[in-house]
Amino acid sequence: MPQRRIRTMASSELIVVDVGHGNCAIIQHGTEAIVIDAPAKPIVARILDELGIQSINYLVLSHADADHLSGAVPLILNRERPVAHVYVNPDRRTSQAWLRFRQAVATAHKEFQTATTVHPSVSTADSGTITMAGTTLHIVHPQPEMCLTGTGGIDIDGQKVTANNMSAVVLVEHNGNRICLLAGDADRRSLDRMVDNKANLHAQILIFPHHGGRAAVSDNRSFARDLVASVEPSVVLFSLGRGSHGTPRPEIVAGVREAMTEQPSPYIACTQLSARCATVLPASAPRVLDSRSDGFKDNRCCAGTLTLSLADDGLAKLLADLAEHHGNFVTKEVPGALCRKTLTAR
Repeated sequence: MPQRRIRTMASSELIVVDVGHGNCAIIQHGTEAIVIDAPAKPIVARILDELGIQSINYLVLSHADADHLSGAVPLILNRERPVAHVYVNPDRRTSQAWLRFRQAVATAHKEFQTATTVHPSVSTADSGTITMAGTTLHIVHPQPEMCLTGTGGIDIDGQKVTANNMSAVVLVEHNGNRICLLAGDADRRSLDRMVDNKANLHAQILIFPHHGGRAAVSDNRSFARDLVASVEPSVVLFSLGRGSHGTPRPEIVAGVREAMTEQPSPYIACTQLSARCATVLPASAPRVLDSRSDGFKDNRCCAGTLTLSLADDGLAKLLADLAEHHGNFVTKEVPGALCRKTLTAR
């Protein structure tokens, strides 16, 4: 196992990792961490090693899609860095990623005899809130009745439950500050349910759902506009892999721009440079804040991995750093970037 770099001072940070097409966020408190979603990319373990993380207190998986869950297997099977709690909803699928995950859970119990506790529910009621060192995770979707139905079933309102509309939506709060909304693969139905249940979605940062892809509705633009209007973020980030599924879709970026009527539009960025913005990669240029990014070696990064200090001035520093690195890069090197019109909005 690689030597871990132990920081001399305890850090409290939210790290949104560039994993290509997929999602992963790490909340660090000293040598302990919370991990939210984990695709099978080496960069996740590398960052945990470099941060000196010795234990994962909570591993929260929004749903069983491979780009959110497959990397949980090596985390659970790592004896050197135990996982105390795993939260995930049941799923009827027969995919290899879901099978391997369940096998890893069984191995951890039978062979490792670890203290890993698996919680087969992620809802507003069961798990509800998870707290560690001043950081609280609020599960704002799904509601328990949707979890009782399960993916593939028919909900109490007569509509089919899918992995996307049951994807967990997690709000990260620290010391009373609403830091980030991690929306997984939530869609229009998810948003409607949250609004109907009067969920408070306000957060400084929105990790946009489904990587900026189709949200299972005919009007993706209005979905993006309504979601961003509900969250009122200062930053909207698309976690995507260059060339994967054509994300972010232009109508979704347009909806994000239109959302804020009384406040400045949010700063828009993608972890990797979308093929929609540049068909050919520009010459290597410094634009990432953190080289610990899946696209760093191949020059595919745009904003790359983002790190937000959970201190009171963390958002202001992140915005300044984004403008200096990512904003200048996009302005000079990517004239066709979908986000370009928002770079001077703040």
